[in-house]
Amino acid sequence: PTACVCVRVCVRACVRACVRVRVRVCVSQVLPEAQPSQSRDSGPAAAPSFQIYDESLSAAARPAGTSELQDDVFLRPDEKGLCLKVHCPRPDDHRGTPEDLQTLDSCPRSVPQKPVSKVTKNLSPIQETSVEANSLTSVDQDQDQDAPSPGPVGGALDPCDPDVRRRLLDRCDVTSSPGFHSESRPLPPVCGCLQLDGEVYRIYSRVVDGGTFSIYSGATEEDCVLIKVDSCCVPWDFHQFNRLKKSSAAASLPQISCFLFLDGCITVYTCPPDHIFTELTECVSSDDSVCHTAVVLLQLVSQLHSCRVLHAALQPRLLTCSHRGLMCPDWVFPLDWSSSVDLDLQDVTSVQQLPSAHTYISMGLLEPTAPPQLVDLVGLAETVHLLLTNSRMVLVKDDGGWMVERFSGDDTCDMFSRMWRMFFRSLLNAGGRSSLSVLSELKEQLSTLHH
Repeated sequence: PTACVCVRVCVRACVRACVRVRVRVCVSQVLPEAQPSQSRDSGPAAAPSFQIYDESLSAAARPAGTSELQDDVFLRPDEKGLCLKVHCPRPDDHRGTPEDLQTLDSCPRSVPQKPVSKVTKNLSPIQETSVEANSLTSVDQDQDQDAPSPGPVGGALDPCDPDVRRRLLDRCDVTSSPGFHSESRPLPPVCGCLQLDGEVYRIYSRVVDGGTFSIYSGATEEDCVLIKVDSCCVPWDFHQFNRLKKSSAAASLPQISCFLFLDGCITVYTCPPDHIFTELTECVSSDDSVCHTAVVLLQLVSQLHSCRVLHAALQPRLLTCSHRGLMCPDWVFPLDWSSSVDLDLQDVTSVQQLPSAHTYISMGLLEPTAPPQLVDLVGLAETVHLLLTNSRMVLVKDDGGWMVERFSGDDTCDMFSRMWRMFFRSLLNAGGRSSLSVLSELKEQLSTLHH
């Protein structure tokens, strides 16, 4: 005889944190159809709630009223294991669904879970070092991978939250801006070619994988392009880049187009005439070229802060050069604005309101109440240090404040080393000074030395 075990577990959540669990277990010995009476006489009568179900029987031979068993547990004649399906209804739905099994918390709800930002891949080198030094266990990382980013200040709105940004852009009427296109379809696949608004873009390669977004290099019949494909449906990059472009007289900034889809958006940067795009790291080959690039970066951050925009996540892989034939960049601009803030629209007055500044605050590099612009100064220091040394920035603290370990000490050094020592000390110890004054001073000093 084949044993058929049927287990049904019903879990009901009751109000006021009262949980009532009802378990009903049926174990029956099912004999072949030729001996039905023997089966009924060989043991005590089953309780009314017990039901005998044999999957090998035909539909006509199955006992009446067993349609509900589709949600129960079966041990079929040809199986060696027991498959358990447990339904845990949500408070607003008393019907269990298969999806409930995939959304159950692996830890009790009473145990607080430490959230981890979804933008871990966008951490700057110094932030990555801090994360490695204070890393969570692999289990915690897996559990928290999709958790929302923590609020900047207890109970305060995250300025980088997509819903917050969507409401802000509704007031700006971004959809009426030149270059904006709305598509009533999902994001198209990105393969060899991509067609947008009648224009065909050839895709060469993916240059950045940001997790929630990817950036590709490509071209039209006439121009080089960089294409960002984002899973977020808020055209924040389009808005922020236009803020920068309107406040800048630089002719070497690219044209920008945005295509908003049902499940994301695509931002296209088109190279200006007679210009090409180059990765930032390809523009530096000597101290002199790093000096020139540093001046262009100082110009970028100064321009951002002048139009009250914070990028808040400066790093080489998210920055691209636009230049003519020579490798010295005419302009450097960000390809990703996910961490950026519009100070004209958002009430951000201190670094503690910026998710990207939390690591700097925990290190003691920035005071929680410091001006938010200081985050870009630290990001600028990290970027130039990486271009200069091809290594992560390690900080030390001396009598003069914070300093880069590579250029610390009072040893006799050459002109360039003294210049970089002054450069990093000014950026890392801006204190109460205006970011614009720090940037202007450094730009003047580096320009004089470069020429």
